[in-house]
Amino acid sequence: MQCRQCGSPLSEGAAFCPQCGTTLVVAGVAEQAASATPVSRKKWFIAAVMVLVLVAGLSAYLRVLLREFHPVIDKQPDVVVELSYGVEQKIPSVKISARMDRGSIVIPLTAVRESKLVRFDDPEGIQSVPILAYITPEGKIVTAMSISENCRSTDFYLQGHNIHCASCPSYWNMSSLEAYACCQQFFPDPIPSSLLNEEIRIDAEIVRKWRTRI
Repeated sequence: MQCRQCGSPLSEGAAFCPQCGTTLVVAGVAEQAASATPVSRKKWFIAAVMVLVLVAGLSAYLRVLLREFHPVIDKQPDVVVELSYGVEQKIPSVKISARMDRGSIVIPLTAVRESKLVRFDDPEGIQSVPILAYITPEGKIVTAMSISENCRSTDFYLQGHNIHCASCPSYWNMSSLEAYACCQQFFPDPIPSSLLNEEIRIDAEIVRKWRTRI
């Protein structure tokens, strides 16, 4: 060891240089602190990144776990069903015919159970936008205007637990209508319906008064 000030040889553990009197202990401590600082900062940075990743993952999990129904879907009737939508299976909509009965547009529940996603027109042709119907994985009947106003598509398909626009990349959760691509507010607009004697009934007046959101 040598004194950094005058170059004189030093004995092991010396606190002062015997020649020039330079304090050696303080300098050594300062060097150790300087060399330890980058390592300490790196450890704190890694720890902070890991915490952020953990918080983001937990937040995403809780959003899925605690996801709520769309307000209209939440009030829809429930049915006991065993439907497997599969992760990769693409289920296109099936065009069916509806009928009028005492001011209601009526379709059979069996058609929705069998096809999983159906699309139909106003039987009297007053509303030009079609209507769709499906059952959520939780068993809620969903009836909605079959249009995505942003791209004007009137056809959709199911895949996983999502409903997809057939013409653009937009898709939404079947239960909450939370968007996973663009068009956050242009999901198929839910309309109320009821279930009576294995038939889904929609108030024709509500359908015919509906207007696009843009």
